[in-house]
Amino acid sequence: MTTNKKREIATSFTTLTFLVIAISGVMMFFHISGMQVKALHNILGLVFVVAGIFHVIVNWKSMKNYFSKKVFISATIAISIVSAALIYASSNQGENPKMLIMQGMINTPVKNSFQVLNVKYEDAIKKLESKNIRVLDSKSINDIAKANQTSPYKIVKIITSK
Repeated sequence: MTTNKKREIATSFTTLTFLVIAISGVMMFFHISGMQVKALHNILGLVFVVAGIFHVIVNWKSMKNYFSKKVFISATIAISIVSAALIYASSNQGENPKMLIMQGMINTPVKNSFQVLNVKYEDAIKKLESKNIRVLDSKSINDIAKANQTSPYKIVKIITSK
């Protein structure tokens, strides 16, 4: 394969994956997306990394000139500072509220969890038993999960399925 063909492929994949990641990232930022967009964003993010590395390798001779320019060095420093500041700021926000709610949900008495999930106790027990999940005298969804060597999230999924 010729160098020109490799450049065309690398540039095409890098550009197109960048566009999809940029659009899906903006959608996620403004909360106008669902789980499918997040999955697309994450998976194509990995493809973008591979395409970007391929792009740098194929264009190494011309790109190494940019790496030594003051603009590139300044941009690297600026991006590093902003990234570090955002990581530091997000790490000092305490516990993730969604995770706190889920932890409370799976550790609270099972009847309360079922009520919050808008599922009748008897119906939840039937659904779990139909999937060979033993409830016995479990005090919480987490206890049910431990007794059955499964994830509490799987228990919630079974209970809330139609």
